This record gives sequence, structure tokens and C-alpha cells, in this order.
Amino acid sequence: MKQFAIRITQKILMTMACLMVTCGAMAQVTVTGTVVDPDGEPMIAATVLEKGTSNGVATDFDGNFTITVANPDATLVFSYVGFSSQEVALNGRTDIKVVLDYSAVMLNEVVAIGYGTVKKSDATGSVAIVKPDEIEAGIATSVQDMLVG
Repeated sequence: MKQFAIRITQKILMTMACLMVTCGAMAQVTVTGTVVDPDGEPMIAATVLEKGTSNGVATDFDGNFTITVANPDATLVFSYVGFSSQEVALNGRTDIKVVLDYSAVMLNEVVAIGYGTVKKSDATGSVAIVKPDEIEAGIATSVQDMLVG
């Protein structure tokens, strides 16, 4: 009976040791950093995502973020409206600074509509162009007055 208790105890200890090793291998890493624009200004509410997952956060008022990732070699994807997305491999780093570049879009290819923007070739309705000199030429009290021929 005594040997049976010793064997059960050994099996339980071995199982617990295996679980501890497994949990240690799955350790998560907390990464902090700052996201700024090319002028060094903080990017408020920029998106920070762990690539390949739905794990993500937004930057605070000072452009700072804190995210917990499953792998110390994970890749983070940074994005913000009007700026090019950027992927950064952590390679074990826990503190990073990211500078997002402006996204250059040819303005003659984009049409502003009442609820968003579309490519000029995708616009299905009529398109009117208002040039700055036409706006300055007369007094217009509304956008409709500016569009009148």
C-alpha cells in the first residue's frame, strides 16, 4: 500500500512539472512604445495589432501603447487613417518607437462624396468640380450656390 501511494505521488509531481514547463513556454510578453508622425507629433488612437491575431490596442493621447503578445518575436502592425501601415518585428524587444509616414494619394483620383470617398473611375453619379478661384469670385452662401453654372 505504501508503494502505491509513493507511485501516485510521483505521477502527480511529474504531471505538475510538465504543466509548469508548458506554461513557461507559453509565457506572454508585454510590449510598450510610442507612435508618432514624421514631425514627431504623437498619433492619437493609432491602431496596434499583433499580426495574424485579433489582439490589438489603440494609442493614448500621447501616442503611447501597451500590448501583451504571445511571442517575443511577434510582428506588430501599426496603422492610422491617412498614413501608410507599417509592420515591425519585435525580435525580443519590449520597448519600441514607430514613425508612420504620410500616405500619398493622387487627389485627382479620389472623389469626395457626402459620406466618404471613392475612386473617380468608380463614381456612378455626376461629378462637379469647384476650383478655388471660382469660390473667391463671388459670394456663395451655400455649397449649392458654388455649384451653379
